[in-house]
Amino acid sequence: MQSLLSQRVAELVTNGWEPVTTTDNTASLTGRRPFAWWLFLIVIFLFPLFGGLLYLIFWIATSKATVFLRLDGEEVLVAGDEWLINLQEAQREAYVERQRQIKEKGFLHVMWPQLVVSLLLIAFWIYLLKTYW
Repeated sequence: MQSLLSQRVAELVTNGWEPVTTTDNTASLTGRRPFAWWLFLIVIFLFPLFGGLLYLIFWIATSKATVFLRLDGEEVLVAGDEWLINLQEAQREAYVERQRQIKEKGFLHVMWPQLVVSLLLIAFWIYLLKTYW
């Protein structure tokens, strides 16, 4: 495998992709599409007992993403679910920045807004379950 292609494959592996096949000039990798939390919450709200389980089964069955890489001269061409790679690379900068802030300032100082929202959502669901069940 050429060094340019192997470097690109290594970048994708750090983003969570798994190599399936590799040759000297090509590679294919698989991964998963992002989990749609908003859709999951809507399904749980509409179908409280089995909706979440059905959505999880649906996501596992349909979320497989595949990317094909091909070396063309001095350029690596990407085919397949390229939008997912672009999304991961765009979010990578924010992820690295958040990790840096957590390391410098501490977990609670950086993540308290997400923790408060999570606790409020859990309290809201408990309230709904107690009220309507």
